[in-house]
Amino acid sequence: MNQSILAHRRRIDNLFEKVACFTEPAIQSEWSKYLCILVSGFIEESLRVLLEQYCKDKASPNIQKFVTKQIEDITNCNTEKIKKILEKFSSDWQSGFTNKIQEESKINDEIKNAIDSVVQNRHKIAHGKSIGMTYSNISDYYKNVKKAVEILEEIIK
Repeated sequence: MNQSILAHRRRIDNLFEKVACFTEPAIQSEWSKYLCILVSGFIEESLRVLLEQYCKDKASPNIQKFVTKQIEDITNCNTEKIKKILEKFSSDWQSGFTNKIQEESKINDEIKNAIDSVVQNRHKIAHGKSIGMTYSNISDYYKNVKKAVEILEEIIK
């Protein structure tokens, strides 16, 4: 696994462990909202890191610079946006991601729905809307997001 992604993942994993120790549901729920924001950022940053690394390995310095500028503001990485970004690089990447997240889902669209829920809830949190985020919800979403990031890492080579 990419060392930058692994370090990012470990920081989030450590916070999940700490939040799991809270016994008060209201406190755990508030921390779960913060975890949701971090998980959403993890998706964005992982995609950015993988694409930058790909360009570093495969492209000239000018192309690297261009791609880095194009992807530095990647946000709101729901599955549809991830697929559109991948499609810009390779239709094989896009179809590979689509197929693999379906294959790896224990129930239909589980990984896709986890990614989309994280991004959607992050928006609600950022705009001060009330959401019923539980530690259990975000923990399940995060497990699936980690699978999605692993799939991205397999595909972007």
